Amino acid sequence: MTVIERKKRSKSNVNGGIIRVLAKYEDAFSWDLLQEITELYHEGYCVEDIAETFNRPVMEIIMALLHQADEKKITRAFAHRRNQNE
Repeated sequence: MTVIERKKRSKSNVNGGIIRVLAKYEDAFSWDLLQEITELYHEGYCVEDIAETFNRPVMEIIMALLHQADEKKITRAFAHRRNQNE
């Protein structure tokens, strides 16, 4: 195992340095919605199109797919993003 040496950072952050990175997103999905998101993803739809279909932020779709991947329910390459210029 490689040990990565890091320099110490100052503790001058206003909030004590704790950030809840996904706090602004809804993290609850119905079982049916998770299944639909997973099916669309397996059919080849991109996360942006799925998000638009369900009127949810892209990050919430990614969170749902991350959950499904962790549950071994994703078989397609995960976290592929379409080019912003498309």
